[in-house]
Amino acid sequence: MEKKLTRSQQKHLDIINAAKEEFIEHGFLAANMDRITASAEVSKRTLYRHFESKEILFESVLTIINDSVNESVSYQFDPDKTTEEQLKALAYKEIDVLYKSYGISLARTIVIEFLRQPEMAKNLISNIYSIRAITQWFSAAVEAGRLKSEDPKLMTEVYVSLFQGLFFWPQIMNLDAELKGEALHQKVDTLTAVFIQSYGMK
Repeated sequence: MEKKLTRSQQKHLDIINAAKEEFIEHGFLAANMDRITASAEVSKRTLYRHFESKEILFESVLTIINDSVNESVSYQFDPDKTTEEQLKALAYKEIDVLYKSYGISLARTIVIEFLRQPEMAKNLISNIYSIRAITQWFSAAVEAGRLKSEDPKLMTEVYVSLFQGLFFWPQIMNLDAELKGEALHQKVDTLTAVFIQSYGMK
């Protein structure tokens, strides 16, 4: 039986949900705290009691999304499936996290806002991906003799760099639309093939 939220906890959640939609629709700079309070059906005094500033509210929205992703995403190595099959499944899940849990609009807002704070931007952008889950899968694949015996953390950095180049930065910079259908499948195939060519066992 689920524990019922207190009135304060529910208001906190309502503010978070309203803020997420506001940041997606208007970006950080144009986001309006009055609209957030109206959407969440709380007073401005209540909003600021929960979140001291718009910056703290924005970071809280991203932290909650990230925590939810980390709790729900894990990749179990399956010795009965091919390396290629599992890497493709991993890529599709990461795309789902990026395009649905965050959304390109919110990811673009993160980049635009925190260009003024590069270190924070670096942390937030890296947190969009399930770094821990990816690294754990690479470690298991190395132990199983499917991938070369190299540092799984370095493999993760290489993988995420390739992933960003195909599925993140072109969309963030409005060079490409969000990938779908055959175009999406082709790029997943390319990502998988390049990674296996670099780290796969012959």
